[in-house]
Amino acid sequence: MSNNNEIDDILNELKNKRTDNDTKNNADKRADDFFYTFTPPEKTEKNTADQSLTFDLNFNDDNKTEKAAAFNESNNFEIINDSFRTSAQDDIETNEIYTQSPDDNDSGKKKAIIIAVAVVLIIAIAVGVFAFVKGKNKEEETKPSTTVITTAAPVQIVNPLTGEASFNEKAVGKRPVACVVENAYDARPQWGIDDNKNAPDIIMEGEVEGGETRMLWLYADYTSLPSQIGPMRSARPPFIKFSELFDSIFIHWGQSTSKGDYIGADAVFRNDDVDHINQMAYSDSVGLFGRDSSRGVSSEHTGVLYGEKLEQAIKESEFRTDADSSKLTKFSFNKEDKAVGTEACNAFALTFSSSSKTRDWTYNSEDKMYHCQDYRTDVTRKNLLVLYDTTEYITKYNYKGSGNSEIYCDYKLSGGNGKLVSLGTITSITWSVENGVIVIKDANGKNVNLNPGTTWIGYASSNHGGTDKNGTATAE
Repeated sequence: MSNNNEIDDILNELKNKRTDNDTKNNADKRADDFFYTFTPPEKTEKNTADQSLTFDLNFNDDNKTEKAAAFNESNNFEIINDSFRTSAQDDIETNEIYTQSPDDNDSGKKKAIIIAVAVVLIIAIAVGVFAFVKGKNKEEETKPSTTVITTAAPVQIVNPLTGEASFNEKAVGKRPVACVVENAYDARPQWGIDDNKNAPDIIMEGEVEGGETRMLWLYADYTSLPSQIGPMRSARPPFIKFSELFDSIFIHWGQSTSKGDYIGADAVFRNDDVDHINQMAYSDSVGLFGRDSSRGVSSEHTGVLYGEKLEQAIKESEFRTDADSSKLTKFSFNKEDKAVGTEACNAFALTFSSSSKTRDWTYNSEDKMYHCQDYRTDVTRKNLLVLYDTTEYITKYNYKGSGNSEIYCDYKLSGGNGKLVSLGTITSITWSVENGVIVIKDANGKNVNLNPGTTWIGYASSNHGGTDKNGTATAE
């Protein structure tokens, strides 16, 4: 039998079956047989007389509502398949599988069958995709969820002036304070210099006038000072300038004043807009300052500051308390103690200038600290840092109207050479002021690290006889 005859027989059989009184279930079976057992004919030459056709798979019988209800009771796949079967069956029963032009040739018949098969394939693909998506969604729903918990690394609280941990968290990011402390013989031992708990983080010592030296004590946490500091003394321009390199709040008892060629502390405070507390101009409603006359010395050596009162005094003064990191010198520190050089240094002596005396330090290998007895008590420091600077002696005539002259020592903050001593070793360094902070480098231009701990800074003259000596200890 030819292919054309075979197709004609199938179509005739379908038309004959329209008159059967089979039940609806039998009709469904016949539709299934048609769509799922039909084998497409081999491809033949296209008939040039083919006309356009339409393929209708709509619900066309009166049982449309009943069928839809039945479909909703089944799963999604059955709705798709049954919907297609019912629609196809209705089309078969109403003889609307295809509609063709009046020529009604064999090519049109074959085209209708090919379209029907294509639709079946499309439906099958859709069902497969739907099943895959549904299975994927189900897999995702049943897949156990995992929660990744990340723990941020703890922030280490470090004292910016000493590099030591266990710093007061509330003081992080706050401004240091700088207190001017006297160093005349009758002022020793200074109150608070050897405090076991709250010793100064940095002690800077430099020449003022008459060959005498004075000290600037820096504390990173102004809420943790010794109960008593002093004797407090008056401000000098180099000390104010030095404190500005640490963005400090400056605390002092009196100040030098400008006259003639001498530019005093009063002008520096005003010109640099420095936050400072001067006992001689402070209302002192909190009781920040007082006197300790227990040593039986003249009153100029008795002025003290009470450490526990400073926080309230700063608050009432309404100073900025958050540090400006761009103006705060931050020395680099080793994570653990290590030698700073290859040359041993078990004793060290610094002479500030040809007019001043010498400060002696001795290394103790047991506590890894340098000790000094010159202050009439045992003062210990982890690091000794010497900074040589250009100095100038300026004469102020008719000092305080007495007719006498006073010669002040002025530092230029011009940078220069220096020494770093720590852990029984010594090395040469260079220092400079860059963008308002101190920068320390070695002979090769690399940054120098200090060991974590307290530091003594010897501020010496590079052009008026300042010298240092390794391995020598002399009595003052």
